[in-house]
Amino acid sequence: MTKITDLKGYCYPLTPAGRSSLVGNPPWHYATEYTVIAYRADPKEVARWLPEPLQPGPEPDMCYAAFSRWWSVWESGGDMPSINPGRTQYREAAIWAGCSYLGVPGQICLPIWVSADFSMARGWFMGFPKKLGEIMITEYNALNPAMREVGVGSRLTGTCSSHGEMLLKGSVLIQRTVDRSELPAPLGRPLFHIRHFPSIVRQAVPSVLELVSLGSENWNWDPVVWRGEGQLQFLPSDIEEHMSLKPIEIVGGYRFSNGYTFSGGEVLHDWRQELLDAEMPSR
Repeated sequence: MTKITDLKGYCYPLTPAGRSSLVGNPPWHYATEYTVIAYRADPKEVARWLPEPLQPGPEPDMCYAAFSRWWSVWESGGDMPSINPGRTQYREAAIWAGCSYLGVPGQICLPIWVSADFSMARGWFMGFPKKLGEIMITEYNALNPAMREVGVGSRLTGTCSSHGEMLLKGSVLIQRTVDRSELPAPLGRPLFHIRHFPSIVRQAVPSVLELVSLGSENWNWDPVVWRGEGQLQFLPSDIEEHMSLKPIEIVGGYRFSNGYTFSGGEVLHDWRQELLDAEMPSR
């Protein structure tokens, strides 16, 4: 008789050998190349995305859109890039906003689209509200006679579409290098995210509904951080709700790369317990 403990894997599918999991066990290791456009949005609209005990950040109108290329492996999958490179590479487009928790400034990822299923699933475990999308980002190869190395004068563009709808388009015209300490808030601040998994029981409270913080370590930074003029366009959708976060003023555009390890997070607040307590009859 098979017991549940006989089935293995970090996540679905659980199998006798445990080799087929969509995502392997953490820690997870990442390297990322970002094209970022920082901007100001309507602070009242941003606040509508932040459930208590989250609060607006010190700069309640500051947001940024990030178009990014990712390379990732989990701890036991260091050889995956040579076994199946498609399981280690993907692209994302995301809208981030500043926030705070108990007076600690942070940031939260709001709408986000990703090009690979394993990244979407892993994001849900971490509290990223990922959906599948098609993301394109400018790539130059200096060996192409009509191209040049990325540098001053380069224009880098990112686009995001999903289910046939074009949603985001942003670009950065590189003008100079800056120190990474000059990256605007909320870039670089702690990550506060909402983990949500619904119950299979009809009208029951979610099985998981919690505010978490995400940690990271083993940071590596490319010493070159580019800054320039940013442009950002939000396109309306019949499905998505990103337009409430649309830019009012562009702060600037940036291009940078880094790498790090995610080894776990911390639960800060449990909304599920609040909902369960509210359902209990008063005595």
